Amino acid sequence: MRLGIIAVVVAGALTGAWVYFKPQRAQVPDPANAYVDPAVCADCHGDIAAKYAKTGMGRSFLRPNAENTIQDFPPGKKFHHKASDSYFSMFERGGKFYQRRWQLGFDGKEINVDEKQVDYVIGSGNHSRTYLHLTNRNALQVLPLSWYSEKGGYWDMSPAYDQPDYPGSVRPVHYECMFCHNAYPKIPESEAHSAGPEMTFTQPLPLGIDCQRCHGPGDRHVQIASAGGKPEAIRAAIVNSKRLDPDRQMEVCLQCHLESTSLELPPFIRRFDRSAFSYVPGQPLGDFVLHFDKAGGNNNRFEIVNAGYRLRESQCFLKSEKKLRCTTCHDPHDIPRGFAATAGYNGICQSCHAAATLKAVASVPHTAEADCVGCHMPKRRTDDVVHVVMTDHLIQRRKPEGYLLAAKTEIVDHPGGGYHGEVVPYYPSPLPDTPENSLYAALAQIRSERNLSAGVPRLASLIDRYHPTEAGFYAELGQGYRASHDFSRAIPMFEEAARREPTAFRLVQLGNALMEARQFPKAEETLRRAIALDPNNPTAWGTLGWTLWQQDKGADARTALDNAVALDPELPELRNNYASILWGLGEQAAAEAQFREALRIQPGIAEWRLNFARVLASRGELAEARFQFEQSIRLNPDLADARLDYGRLLADRGELVAAVRELETAVRLQPNLFRAHYELAMALGRKGDSAGAIEHLQIAASGTDAEARGAAIQVLQQLRR
Repeated sequence: MRLGIIAVVVAGALTGAWVYFKPQRAQVPDPANAYVDPAVCADCHGDIAAKYAKTGMGRSFLRPNAENTIQDFPPGKKFHHKASDSYFSMFERGGKFYQRRWQLGFDGKEINVDEKQVDYVIGSGNHSRTYLHLTNRNALQVLPLSWYSEKGGYWDMSPAYDQPDYPGSVRPVHYECMFCHNAYPKIPESEAHSAGPEMTFTQPLPLGIDCQRCHGPGDRHVQIASAGGKPEAIRAAIVNSKRLDPDRQMEVCLQCHLESTSLELPPFIRRFDRSAFSYVPGQPLGDFVLHFDKAGGNNNRFEIVNAGYRLRESQCFLKSEKKLRCTTCHDPHDIPRGFAATAGYNGICQSCHAAATLKAVASVPHTAEADCVGCHMPKRRTDDVVHVVMTDHLIQRRKPEGYLLAAKTEIVDHPGGGYHGEVVPYYPSPLPDTPENSLYAALAQIRSERNLSAGVPRLASLIDRYHPTEAGFYAELGQGYRASHDFSRAIPMFEEAARREPTAFRLVQLGNALMEARQFPKAEETLRRAIALDPNNPTAWGTLGWTLWQQDKGADARTALDNAVALDPELPELRNNYASILWGLGEQAAAEAQFREALRIQPGIAEWRLNFARVLASRGELAEARFQFEQSIRLNPDLADARLDYGRLLADRGELVAAVRELETAVRLQPNLFRAHYELAMALGRKGDSAGAIEHLQIAASGTDAEARGAAIQVLQQLRR
């Protein structure tokens, strides 16, 4: 470890969408048809278009302006996020809207200030609105503060952001997010079928879910209608869900409302020969994406996007022989709200259950009230977006017990955490028993690391049996081996993926694996190949820089990180690594500037706070160093290294009681942290606790840390004289 700096390896091997082998190609959109400006639809369907524009789907994505801003931005009002100890404000300036975040430093002054323009708003405001920033690379970033409509409207953290280490304002909007929150956008051709971590959008973006998301591309329909074609030809050129079979009709809605869970499972895997926006209503949804679930289901977890999932569990649905569908109750062109909605839905219930209701009322204790949905499909607070209340589409005989709108604490799932066990196919059900589907079922065990021990050998065996031709398959298995720390098997998989698909992304995956296996010369050669293919890839440059640093090529490492930061100034991992290299080269002021910038972008990483605290302490800036040590411990109380170094600082300042407390915590958290045992012994000795000091000196003297062992042995020898 160089100079005590904790390094962050730039993660180039993201589990995004891979290109994948398929023995039989899935149905793909007709290239002769195309999407049109949705305004064209209104020329012939004006009344429908006008009503639809008022629905939540029609208002799902917008550019903010004075007319469509329903939330208020009172001057001077701020929101304090306790978990991260951050402050936020939303404000308007010169006709544009901005979100600002800041924290308070050791001297009470503002630090880590981040101000970004709100370029887009996602969400109609029926339940919430989240704000997006467009970068100079044409990627979209999620801003941390959102607006929620409950209680008359209030501000709180965006979904999954109510955490001390929330991802700043740089979390990207993935294609999967845009798939359901907007009309299909245009994306660069190079990204349409490629696997890669950066997802960019061609401007301008569409504004709201349009007609074609449910009716398919409209160009041919418009051309035939404009040319005076026959009515049957006009109708045949567009998707009308009423003419679809029951499964395909349901799938028009299920493409966005079927999610089994929003947790890292994975809930779905898009087939790898399908680009992100290639699904067309009327196609079998299973030809585009496969859905997965936990073995045994989701244990009644209620989430914001699982209306279809919950409905499919209902006895009404299961016994309806496919007659009960989303459109039985919902007209997607005209969705009422409030009393009109409740009365309409209750009437639909009564159309099937009127006699049963009368019988139940007569027998008591059924209420005489006609509010079917209030009891059998009640509104509940969702488990994943805890500031939103939604209708539960699981039609239940009895209303669940308890206060269904009670406040909830947000729980954020991470890869490798939470559920561990079999990930089972959910939809299509049953999943046809084909070689291709068996590959996906095995892959589902590996992605998100929920069932690695079973999934990795299963997927390896299937690769051996079917010899898929596409690179992504091998890369996914490589990810599984890498997550299992089996680099001897991971590297050949990444090599094979890069051989079959020699793109910069695949080479960065391989370079990362080689670096983690400490094969630095091979990693360097691989990453230079990646940069030759894509000189504007900041991740490739950043990973190369760290690889060069491990080989003591300091000047070259500095140049590589300088290039990486110039290409994407908002990748905080690059800033942290760059700071580490600069510090190692003796450029202390430049290193401090990069550490500050990393924390300005993403202030919630405990290890980065520790890095910066060490730099400040070594430069004698003890007041701020102390503050940064304390912030590191606040963010991660179990970070033993932070406890150790903070204890050393306290001991140097003569605060022995506090120093002993921190150092005792360090050795409790990490008993083999022998340097902490040595420092604890020194602090105890200064306090007059000779027995305690000798005990920890003996532990340090028998440890594997050579420096701590030598120092402890020397002190023990002195004590024996």
